[in-house]
Amino acid sequence: MKELPGNVFVSGQLMPAQIQVLAEQGVKSVINNRPDQEAPLQPLSEEMEAAAEAASLGYLHIPMSAGLTPDLIAASIKAFESAPRPIVVFCASGRRSTVLWAFAHIDQLGIDAVMQAMSDAGYQLEQIRNPLMEFAARDRTC
Repeated sequence: MKELPGNVFVSGQLMPAQIQVLAEQGVKSVINNRPDQEAPLQPLSEEMEAAAEAASLGYLHIPMSAGLTPDLIAASIKAFESAPRPIVVFCASGRRSTVLWAFAHIDQLGIDAVMQAMSDAGYQLEQIRNPLMEFAARDRTC
């Protein structure tokens, strides 16, 4: 797992058996950004949710499959604002989860801090700098 600011940890695919270990390490919430049946042998969201419930962890499924959408970003912002921390967020490699974390934290941290945090975590995502800047500059009066 790689650490991001805000008591957030990003990971590749987790398995249900790992959820109890995360709870024992103090994790309070899990966010799954992986769509069901994306790959063979991948656990379904309902299996991950059952494991989280058994471990008394919060669980959210916010699948990202075909790219960023306003609804996906809004759901991620809400999740990061409301989920008890520490949070573990995962997808296949951690890359999509890191992108969603960036959009959810851009207003709070600013572009340079978000870009640096992603880089420090091992994700070279310079290609999202402009979309992040556009998102941060959006008109919020509507």
